Amino acid sequence: MLNETKNIERYLKKLSPDRLGLKTIDSVQILNQTPGSYNLNFHIRVNQIDFNFRINIDQQSGLSNQIEYEYRVLKFLEGRHIGPRAFLVDDTCRDFDFGIMIQQYLKGPYLTQAPRDITSAAELLSPLHALKPVATHFGTWQDPLVDTYKLVQDDFNGYASKQSCDKQLLNMAKKCLKELKPRIRLHRGRYHPESLNHTDVGLDNFIQSPDGLRLIDWEKPRIDDNTYDMCCFLSEPAALWCAPKVLDKQKRRQFIETYARLSQKDQTDLMAKIKIREPLVSLHWILWGATKFCDLQDSSTSPKLIEAHKKKIVRYQRIARKEHIEKILDSLE
Repeated sequence: MLNETKNIERYLKKLSPDRLGLKTIDSVQILNQTPGSYNLNFHIRVNQIDFNFRINIDQQSGLSNQIEYEYRVLKFLEGRHIGPRAFLVDDTCRDFDFGIMIQQYLKGPYLTQAPRDITSAAELLSPLHALKPVATHFGTWQDPLVDTYKLVQDDFNGYASKQSCDKQLLNMAKKCLKELKPRIRLHRGRYHPESLNHTDVGLDNFIQSPDGLRLIDWEKPRIDDNTYDMCCFLSEPAALWCAPKVLDKQKRRQFIETYARLSQKDQTDLMAKIKIREPLVSLHWILWGATKFCDLQDSSTSPKLIEAHKKKIVRYQRIARKEHIEKILDSLE
């Protein structure tokens, strides 16, 4: 961390101040570091203005231009009161071993499972999904339900390749995929790539800033059916990543009702589509958590992120439980 701090200070002091919307750069402070699953995030203060200095370590989306993609999305969202403002992207790797981005630092608590927060999440996702991105640089899932199934197949294959994978969990996941496959063929026509989805709408990616609710961590958004974000928000394993309990039936219904009303979507149709797709999204989260846990056990985690992942072991274990797959299988009967 010490080397990165020195590099950041050196980088900022030679940076043209207009890149940050400033006339001069008189003082630089590195306040603290918050490591993510794929990034290092430094809270910096330049001339008493707070920024987030983001160093992209791993590629969550599989894109070679991960940090540039995230920057483009934030520039598209600029002025829409949905995400943080992005100031600069640099993927030349001349000053750092990885691509970097400087963005607005958002101060405030995460969302909770309180009823008012559930409503707030629906109130933010509705206008996001109503946007009409015409830029060709957004990734798109042309066949959303089929593509979700393919995502989980890739998760399964990745987990199966891990030396320390749990064979029982693997077999249960295989059974789950087999049970879901006929439903994919039957219902694929109901899902359309019509909305920009964040794709990782856990409670701790919502920040209640002084300027209003904002979504952070735009690493892998895409054009998709709006139900992906909804399924992610409602998914039990996704909820357990952020909190020790899941949403109850009343809060689930509250979220869907609020979203349907604001987006003028048919609530019955939404609930039906969520019921079909949510098991796949949940299985994705289970296998993702299990894979990350294996990476630690197999010593294949990126060295710069080891400490961050060690701190999340309890969370990985909480979402990567065989009982969660059993619950999905029970729901399919």
